[in-house]
Amino acid sequence: MENWKKTVTTFMISQTVSLLGSMLIMYTILWYVTLSTQSGIMMTIMVLCNFVPALLVAPFAGVWADRLNRKKLMITADLLIAAITLLIAILFVFNIRNLWILFAGTVIRSVGQSVHQPAVSAVYPQIVPQDKLIKVQGISQGIQSASMIIMPLLAGLLLATTPIEYIFMIDVVTAIAAVIILVYHVKLPKHKAEENNEAINYFDDIKKGIKYAFNHPLIFKILLFGFIFMILVAAPSFLTYLQVARVFGPEAWRLSALETAFGIGMLVGSIIITVWGGFKNRLVTYFLSYIAIGFGTIGLGLPYNFFIYIGVWLIVGLFISIGNPVFVGLIQEKVEPEYIGRVFSVFGLINTISLPLGMLVFGPISDFVDISLIILLSGVGMVIVAIIPMFNKKLLAEGIKIEVPKELQES
Repeated sequence: MENWKKTVTTFMISQTVSLLGSMLIMYTILWYVTLSTQSGIMMTIMVLCNFVPALLVAPFAGVWADRLNRKKLMITADLLIAAITLLIAILFVFNIRNLWILFAGTVIRSVGQSVHQPAVSAVYPQIVPQDKLIKVQGISQGIQSASMIIMPLLAGLLLATTPIEYIFMIDVVTAIAAVIILVYHVKLPKHKAEENNEAINYFDDIKKGIKYAFNHPLIFKILLFGFIFMILVAAPSFLTYLQVARVFGPEAWRLSALETAFGIGMLVGSIIITVWGGFKNRLVTYFLSYIAIGFGTIGLGLPYNFFIYIGVWLIVGLFISIGNPVFVGLIQEKVEPEYIGRVFSVFGLINTISLPLGMLVFGPISDFVDISLIILLSGVGMVIVAIIPMFNKKLLAEGIKIEVPKELQES
């Protein structure tokens, strides 16, 4: 790993370019549906289009990330996303603008993202020294957070001033640019399965990955926590756009302000976790962060003033970006390298199941029950769910940092 910093930097640049375009289109499509329909049913359909394909693809994507060339997987995913986005743009140019086109496009984009994400998560342990994983994840989170400040503003501005088909073209350009950087400037070492050219037995490999995750003393408990917590997260994650439109007004700038405040919070949190590194026990840092997220969600359920409301979103973003890098770094450290892709795909699978499950409940009833009440009660549930693991001493013992001898640390 003599040149690991250069490799990581170039890799992060490629992923940032890809992220910028994808994030811009995500906001554009989501807000277009929100502002043009203001319907909880339509939002639920949108969420299902995002997550149901991922539910089907995630198990295979984890196997691919563990067995195949990860660079080629990321390139294939980026090109698939670019192709479908280009097709949507062409249809919109010819004034074919049915919402179902966006839903269908979202399905295919979801497939691409489901292949892309486990491959990216599996790459970092290949190229980063173990004792630097959490700091690198903090930097990665910081880049995403900065993007979440810029992209909502840009999406709101472009949606108000530019035909949507031209916005779609931006994602095509960024995807191609990311692929070029990966092809010509990022050299990744081969992992064990790739070097051995091991044959893929999909269902056997998927079964082994799921069995590994559910038998691991830490992974299973975090999976269970994540499943319950993410069902509750569905309410603030997807209904706040409708909440803003109904309570404060359906202007695009309000959605931009909300996402920008959230991004600023995430950027600040990313800086904090990168510099600080968290408590000696990473699981304490993780669960305390999620308790704070729950209290923040309670605050979102009391929307008396728009600027206080977006200030609460800033605090929620801050604690998300403190908790997530710690979690990702901990998993990358604890899981054996040959299972890393499949374990991340199992976590993706849990999110893919739990978020739509939550939206199947919260989305339809949001057309009949006050959204703010739904969000407030989900926040109460989050606090309770995140406090319970703090009393499990055996679980918390898994979060103690592994001290790496100084002579083995790399600068």
